[in-house]
Amino acid sequence: MTRPLKFSKGKVGLTDLMIFRNRWWQHLIFWAIALFVLLNIFKSSGSPEKIDVIYTLIFIVPITGIVYLNLYLFVPRYLRREKYLLYVLFIMVLIVGGALFLYFLFDSLIDLLLPNYYFISYYNVPILMLYTGSFLLLTTLMKLSRSWFMLLRVERMTTSHQLKSLQSQINPHFLLNSLQSIYALSIEKSEQTPRVILQLADILKYTLYETEQPRVKLEKEMEMVTDYVEIHRHRIDPVRAEIRLEIEGESSGCMIAPMLLIPFIENSFKHGLQGSPHHTYVHIHIEVDSCKFRFRIENNLGKTDSIQRREKRGIGIENTRQRLELLYPGKHSLSIGKKDKSFLVKLELDLNE
Repeated sequence: MTRPLKFSKGKVGLTDLMIFRNRWWQHLIFWAIALFVLLNIFKSSGSPEKIDVIYTLIFIVPITGIVYLNLYLFVPRYLRREKYLLYVLFIMVLIVGGALFLYFLFDSLIDLLLPNYYFISYYNVPILMLYTGSFLLLTTLMKLSRSWFMLLRVERMTTSHQLKSLQSQINPHFLLNSLQSIYALSIEKSEQTPRVILQLADILKYTLYETEQPRVKLEKEMEMVTDYVEIHRHRIDPVRAEIRLEIEGESSGCMIAPMLLIPFIENSFKHGLQGSPHHTYVHIHIEVDSCKFRFRIENNLGKTDSIQRREKRGIGIENTRQRLELLYPGKHSLSIGKKDKSFLVKLELDLNE
């Protein structure tokens, strides 16, 4: 059984208010406007008379029936099920049938219903078909537009939930690696341990208070990346391993999705620095030019040292791919692959909003 969609009762936007809530008054407003427009079309003098109001009310009643027959029977049964030929056929029947009914209503039947009033049939069948067809077209488009806005809202909520889910998979992994680095320093009784703890505190503050926002200042993201790299730099043997971080360009005024680069850096540290007993390296180069962001990271080809590591490899990278598709559709370029004896990642982002 399909469960009905339930939307939160939190912040309500104008679109939510107009499209999704209180549908009954939306119908009421539509027919009130339709009555006003038709009354001004049908009035016989400068100001509407009583007979004009009666004529308009009688005229609009059959059209109302035709409209709701289309909206609640033919649209869900034929149009939404992509039975277009049948739908067009029934619509033509409604248009012609409605026009013929209106014609005979004001030509003959009205005298039986209201014998004390004298009505004239102003319009012939083709003109009445134009009226019924216009109402059917307008209300069908409004019905489809509402469904389209609802679909967009569901997609937006789904996208937001998916982004939070993907980001929640990245942050604990990142913090766990940082704590492991500090633990290694404490075992060695390194004098750098207090400084690294302060750097981790800054990173924790960043992840707690900044990453809930869809975009953060690029300079803050660069500071976090620098702190993260420095934590790992204290952990390695400088004779055996090399970490190089270069940041060029002016980053002020640019915004970026938080924690976007960490998975690539984590991956390089794990499979480069920790994946080989010989000389290892990680080279990171970041360039910013008018909010055109270029990120390049290269590491030696290392070997994974456990089955568990091989199984977990690439989870963060795949999450980041999905985040990029969701956050920067058509505004990013990502290439990942081997180059000679190294592993190379290139990412380009257009951060201009």
